[in-house]
Amino acid sequence: MRSVYRRDRAVGIGPNRGALSRCWNAGRSSSGLLVFVQYLLVLHLQGESLQRLFLSGLVSSPMVSIGRVLGGVVFATAVAISVDLSEVGAACVVEGGSASAGEAGLVLHLAPTCTQTEREAHIVRGEIIVETLERGHPVDLVGVIVQEDVLFDRLVPESASRSSTASEPPSHSKPARSQEERLIRAGLSIRDSVVQGAVRHRSVTGTLRFERPVDLQGTRFKEGVDLSWSVFQEAVELSGAVFEKEAHFVQGQFVGPLACRETRFGPSTRFHRSRFQSSMDCTGALFDGTAEFLEVTSEQSVEFERSRFGSGVGFSGSRFKSRLSFRDAIFSRETFFTFTVFEGETMFTGAQFLGAADFSNAEFKRQDDLARARFDHPPLLAQATRLEPPQSDGFFQTKNGQYVLTFGLLVAAALLVAYAIKLK
Repeated sequence: MRSVYRRDRAVGIGPNRGALSRCWNAGRSSSGLLVFVQYLLVLHLQGESLQRLFLSGLVSSPMVSIGRVLGGVVFATAVAISVDLSEVGAACVVEGGSASAGEAGLVLHLAPTCTQTEREAHIVRGEIIVETLERGHPVDLVGVIVQEDVLFDRLVPESASRSSTASEPPSHSKPARSQEERLIRAGLSIRDSVVQGAVRHRSVTGTLRFERPVDLQGTRFKEGVDLSWSVFQEAVELSGAVFEKEAHFVQGQFVGPLACRETRFGPSTRFHRSRFQSSMDCTGALFDGTAEFLEVTSEQSVEFERSRFGSGVGFSGSRFKSRLSFRDAIFSRETFFTFTVFEGETMFTGAQFLGAADFSNAEFKRQDDLARARFDHPPLLAQATRLEPPQSDGFFQTKNGQYVLTFGLLVAAALLVAYAIKLK
């Protein structure tokens, strides 16, 4: 038996432990795992060689049986691993396969099944995003990691045309700006991704104009986002996004609708002097830090239903021309609506004001429902203009009441006539 074993070793039947160890270590990576699978297949083939040696009389029957069992297990394992590898490789990159932009734009979709290592292998640099948009090509990213800052200040400014500024109403409260603007003519979509760098437009002389939709839903921003002095010609989608640091849209112009449903804003959110020409829907949004909506103007409906404001919030000096809803919203600290004009239907039903609420000098042009909100401290309504609640009609002012009144008068008249006849 010893001689047989040595002869097996001589013809290479027994597995080489050193080779197996090297293949296993290499298998820790997706490419090295293929090498490990190949080695398992070699072991299976060696099991077939063991059967041929039995036919030659070199090994015993029990050894062949053991070899068959082990060979079957090895072969099944190899097939399972290879199938898993093919499925993982096919499921990760859904569309596009490179972090570099082509003629069709920068397109890269990674499936939710991708591992962190696989996502890091397809990292997109912020500079590539800006360069792609500068060439007029769209950016469409899903499930990716964006490294480095996305700086729109790098775009070459152009002279603003009259048509591009026609949508912006003049405002004497705004500081003067030059007619320079940076144009982004293609769509920008970064969904369900992680942006590790900052997103900035900090030009003090011009504006940034997005002519196509901006879709950032479900994306987490690790650093600050400052798109102040930006014009959004079409829809802006921020639903489900997470801003871990500041999110500033100071003096923004939102021509299309803005959606920020279930969005989580960080320590500072600013929409100071922004203008919303279409609807704004922030249903269920969470404002962890201060939220500034000072001197904003909204032309269409604004929704803050079930939103939560964790710190101070200000709407002072703003004008809401259409429907405004704060139903079931929670204001944890000070809330300011001073000098705010409510032109449309305004709803506070179920809202909770846990801190001071200041409505001084506010103007309600339609009936409000502040009585249906909960105030832990009495609201300040000094010099606020409110419509008186409608007086409930008395019974005798209703149709049935008029009938009863008429009948009563007739009965009284009949009694008087009867009394007069009796006196005679």
